[in-house]
Amino acid sequence: MDDDVWDVVIVGGGTAGLTTAIMCASRKLKTLVLEGGVWGGLPATMYPSKVIPNYPGFPEGISGIELVRKWIRGARDNPHIIMKRERVLKIEKGGVVKTEENEYHGKTVVIATGTRPRELGIPGEAKFNRKDKGVYYYVTHREKFIDNRVLVVGGGDTAVDAALDLVDLAKEITIIHRKDRFRALDENVHRMEQSSNITILLNTELEEIKGTDKVEEVILLNNKTGEKKVLPVDMVVLAVGLKPHTEMFTELGVETDDRGYIITDRMQRTNVEGVFAVGDIVKGAFRLLIVGAAHGAVASQKIYEYIRKPYWAGEDEK
Repeated sequence: MDDDVWDVVIVGGGTAGLTTAIMCASRKLKTLVLEGGVWGGLPATMYPSKVIPNYPGFPEGISGIELVRKWIRGARDNPHIIMKRERVLKIEKGGVVKTEENEYHGKTVVIATGTRPRELGIPGEAKFNRKDKGVYYYVTHREKFIDNRVLVVGGGDTAVDAALDLVDLAKEITIIHRKDRFRALDENVHRMEQSSNITILLNTELEEIKGTDKVEEVILLNNKTGEKKVLPVDMVVLAVGLKPHTEMFTELGVETDDRGYIITDRMQRTNVEGVFAVGDIVKGAFRLLIVGAAHGAVASQKIYEYIRKPYWAGEDEK
C-alpha cells in the first residue's frame, strides 16, 4: 500500500489524463498519473504517424506521436507529477484506487480511461486479430499493407481515413459500409470516390473472416438483396467505432449512459463526490484531441477549487 494521500489520482495517461495532470501541477497539486498500457493513449497506439490536422497551434498539422511526446515531456519534467505504469483494477469511493501492485488514496480521482476499438464479434475475428495475422483496428504501421489486398470496414472518418492512407500502398482496397452513405467528412468521401484503387460497397456487411494461418478471404452480405459473396483479401481493417473502458469503475456508482460513457456536468464532475471524468470516456464528448485537452483544463480548475477552497471558488458557475 502507498500511504501517501495525493491531491489528484488520474487514471489514464492519454490526451485528457496528461493534460489534466499538467494543469493540476500548474496549481502545485500533488498529482499521480496511472497508466497500464502505453502513454499517450490512442495517438500513440493507433495512429502515431497520422498527421492531426485540427489541433490548434500547428497550422501545418502535427503527427500523433509528436503531440504525445510533448505531453509526456511536460508531465515528466514537472516536479508535482508522478507517472507510474500500473494497471488499475478498481476505483472505490473515498478516493481509493487499486492497481495490480499498490493501493493509492486521492482527495480527488479523475477517470481518463478513454476508449478502445470496438470488435465486431464475427467468426474469424479473434483468430486473426493478434500477431499480425491480418485483422487490424487501425492503420498503425502503413508499411505492413504494401502490395496487399485490403478490406476496410466502416463508414466514419476512421474508416475513410484508413482507405485514403493506403491508396498508394495497397494492391487494391475495398471499403464496405452497412448503410447507404458514409458519415465521414464529405471532402474525404469525395477523394475516396475519385480513387481508381478503392472499390466502394454500400449496404454491405462483413459476416466472416476466413483463412488457415492468416487472412485469406471474407464473406460479405448485401443487406438489401441478401446476396453473399466471397472476396479474396490479405488484410482487414475493422474501423467500426470505439467503446469505453469501464471495467475498473463499475462498482464506484458513477452514472453512465446505456453505452457505458460517463455522465458529467459542464465542469467534468460526476455524480460521485470528488470524482471527475475527462476525454473520450465522457458522454457526448466530441472525440477530438483538443476536446480531451479542454476537459483536462476545466477539470483541473474545479479540482483546485474542491481541494483548496479559494474565496473565489464557484464564481464562474453563478
